[in-house]
Amino acid sequence: MSKNNIWSRLLSVRMVLRDVVYITYAVPAKMLQPLVPNALQLATVADHIAFISLVVLRSTRVRLNSFPILRFNYNQFNIRTYVIDPVSRKSAVYFIRSGVTSRFISLATNTIGIPWERIDLKIEFSSGKEPGNIKISGEWDGCFSIKVQADADPLELPSFFQDRKSVIDFLIRPLTGFSGDSRRLVRFTIQHPEVQPENWTLKELNCPLLTNLVEIDLSKSHSVFFLPTADFSIFLPPERIKS
Repeated sequence: MSKNNIWSRLLSVRMVLRDVVYITYAVPAKMLQPLVPNALQLATVADHIAFISLVVLRSTRVRLNSFPILRFNYNQFNIRTYVIDPVSRKSAVYFIRSGVTSRFISLATNTIGIPWERIDLKIEFSSGKEPGNIKISGEWDGCFSIKVQADADPLELPSFFQDRKSVIDFLIRPLTGFSGDSRRLVRFTIQHPEVQPENWTLKELNCPLLTNLVEIDLSKSHSVFFLPTADFSIFLPPERIKS
């Protein structure tokens, strides 16, 4: 086993993701290009359409593979888009902004080049006889609020994709992530099962952070998915990518 593989195994972080909400918007690629480092190429469909997503989740049982006794729980909010990995030429995720509720996790990730910010974020999940719904609120460059609900028509296919597998592969299943900017861009790999998220519906969204990044109509989402739970691993340390 190589030295790099040994470190990757020792420093890999494992966790269980819960109540993951993906809210995605389809926009002209030229609107997102200024947000992406020069080393990365936007992944597009229909020649000129790219996507930007809000992803909110609970990270639970977060622990280092080499020290599993110490565990953390925190909430996380990502704003991300989709790119072509210059190393593998496969689809990948670029994290435009990422925030977590743990001050320690924010400090730890920043030391290795992954700029997670400390934010306020509350996630309320309720279910019963009525359709499941999630209320999300907090403050991150302004107050934000989100409400999503289980979809009465879970088989509806989002536009620009021929089947459900292709949309899930594009938006949810990439196994490579990028973080940082053109001055310091890092690449890391992840691992998770072949998840099958549920279709949900956006009921309410107010997010100044997103609208300050790109001009979009927040009421017109491309798709909303909900994933109840999934095992997840991040292999560290990240690799520095040259501009």
